[in-house]
Amino acid sequence: MNILTRYIGPNSRLVFSAVLVLSLISSATVAGNLEQGVSDPPVVSPTRIGSDVSAFYLGLSGAYATGGTDRFGLTTPGGTFNIGELDLSGGYGGIRGGWRGVLPAMGGRDYVYGFELGYDFGTLDDDVMTEIGSVTVTGGSEVSDILSVRFRNGLTNRSGTVLYFITVGYVQGDVTTTSSLASGATVQPFEENDTRNGFSASIGAEHSLSENWSITGEYEYVQFDSREVEFENGFSTKSTPRYHGLRFGLNYTF
Repeated sequence: MNILTRYIGPNSRLVFSAVLVLSLISSATVAGNLEQGVSDPPVVSPTRIGSDVSAFYLGLSGAYATGGTDRFGLTTPGGTFNIGELDLSGGYGGIRGGWRGVLPAMGGRDYVYGFELGYDFGTLDDDVMTEIGSVTVTGGSEVSDILSVRFRNGLTNRSGTVLYFITVGYVQGDVTTTSSLASGATVQPFEENDTRNGFSASIGAEHSLSENWSITGEYEYVQFDSREVEFENGFSTKSTPRYHGLRFGLNYTF
């Protein structure tokens, strides 16, 4: 204290007190800065959810089918005769409903998957005719009322507005197989009906118009099981209905 009095003067106690106060204030400031430096960083929410169920949807579609070659051969006690090739064709429409989910994929895209139930109404048919001796023989096939269960999956573009998809599925439809023998004015018609199972595959795209509405376009192939059809006159034929279709539709997502 004598040294402080010698160099600072009689006000050394006052100066010492001021220095002590400034030291305490400086320590508090540094402590406050240290506390701010180790505070937890803000948490940033991820931009994608690992698994996100989109919604249910309902839709309408219209299509035209052609290009399904099915050779019609008639087996008789005298042998098997080639009547011709059937090309099932015609317009048809359908209603559908399904569910789909979304998973993030690489490159900013989404993987979309789901199941779809559908019912197609309309008739696809064709018939062929040939002459065997003096008898005119005809054969025909008709497909209608098709139920389907399909697995649909694909990838979106980077903006998420277009989905490129493929589908595979199970189908069931009503198949009518016909044959007739005409000799002069006498015509003998024969017809057999059955319900046939089969499979389908398609490739297409879905474009979003708004939050709820989207349009679709796809190319599909449908084939039913092959079956030996027995007619009442003892004749028979092997029937394998199939067709290619171009389908357009409108979906509403809930």
